[in-house]
Amino acid sequence: MGTQLFTEFEGVKIPLVSTGVSPFAGTPQFGDKASIYLEKFFNDANAMLEIMEACYEGGGRGIGAIPFGKVVEAVKIMKETHGDYVITGSTLPGNLPDPGIEQLIDLDAKIIYVHGSISDEKSDRVNKLLEEISSRGIIPGLAVHNPISTLEFAFENNLNAKTFLVPFNAQGMMMANQQKLEELVDSRKETAFMAMKTLAAGKIEPKMAYEYIANHNIRAVVIGMVDVDEARNVAEIALNALQK
Repeated sequence: MGTQLFTEFEGVKIPLVSTGVSPFAGTPQFGDKASIYLEKFFNDANAMLEIMEACYEGGGRGIGAIPFGKVVEAVKIMKETHGDYVITGSTLPGNLPDPGIEQLIDLDAKIIYVHGSISDEKSDRVNKLLEEISSRGIIPGLAVHNPISTLEFAFENNLNAKTFLVPFNAQGMMMANQQKLEELVDSRKETAFMAMKTLAAGKIEPKMAYEYIANHNIRAVVIGMVDVDEARNVAEIALNALQK
């Protein structure tokens, strides 16, 4: 199989396609289905594992983990059974005393992003978390939910973020000003961007979704998936589109 499965961030192998965990948390972007996903996944490591396995079969070699529910348990099993499985992760949202960094380090996470809800506040806490991640020898990154203003802030202030996890999809969902974000991302060729919300909560047909992303300066994607067949197929489609 001549398909490229990995790219590089800061010299470290990172999967082109990773499983996303938003559906496992039943986040609000899924509308009426959010509570169904929460019920199905949050406390069921096996339900998560089925999706992770199917994504792996499609060529997705990792997960963008957030340490809630049974995510850590599922990821540990996946790592034990798949030698090339790579973890990237995000801290827990909000102002918790424990942002979950230790749990992600325990999973051998290669990148830890400061959660978007924290990054967007542009507070001292962002710097503290970036420094803590960096001091542990892990690539520090920022996830952004309010992408343009937080990215501009990070670049202007030279924050110690080596990579950015950005909402990026053909519908412009959660991108603020879609054209402006595209220009911002594409103008920084040296910056490692990873895309989330790539299917706009299931509203975009996968082939179109990843052809759009392949036209921009996005190195890797995290995809939330809720069905085994979908996970396998979407991972394959995304991988094919992202071949450089």
